[in-house]
Amino acid sequence: MDKKEIILETALALFNNYDTKTITTNHIAKEAGVSPGNLYYHYKNKEEIIYELYKQMMQKIGFLSAPLPASLCEMNTYCRYVANVWWKYRFLRKELLFLMRRDPLLQQAVIKDNKAQYEKLLELIKHLVTNGCIEKKAMQMHQFIAQTIMLYSQFWTPFLTIMGEKEDEAAALRITQKIKKILQPYLTQKAIANLQQCKGV
Repeated sequence: MDKKEIILETALALFNNYDTKTITTNHIAKEAGVSPGNLYYHYKNKEEIIYELYKQMMQKIGFLSAPLPASLCEMNTYCRYVANVWWKYRFLRKELLFLMRRDPLLQQAVIKDNKAQYEKLLELIKHLVTNGCIEKKAMQMHQFIAQTIMLYSQFWTPFLTIMGEKEDEAAALRITQKIKKILQPYLTQKAIANLQQCKGV
């Protein structure tokens, strides 16, 4: 692991355990075992580190490049994977709106990515209808379904915070069950049978 990666991994752990407001570049440099000057050689400020972590998270998720799932089982597996990635970068789930206000570059990237994800969700719903996984009536509500999934995926962690619930990994990963329930009223018998065969469902 090179110094740039060490700095990112260290910053990620500190941001997750504390918050981005509390943690300074000096904290990151000390914990990473590098001088402040060495840190600034790789990243000009804390915002750049946060932006790199955001890009790293989005690359790991790969939602926009991922092929549409052949079944709901496959979709559930991918949802669990994404939820685990979100947990790894959980400070971004908790502080994203605040961070966007501080960094126009991050704000631009987040808005662009979210708009693209929303369009991909609309495409996914159409795909699931075509494949006989959800009923055709879902197309009448496809925008509402996509928006609800987006709301859950973006704001589940802050919801846990404002409700005073424990913010551990198990609670964060419940998002997969929430997304599954959004689609539940529209499932076909084929999809229900398929889900019953899924591991971990």
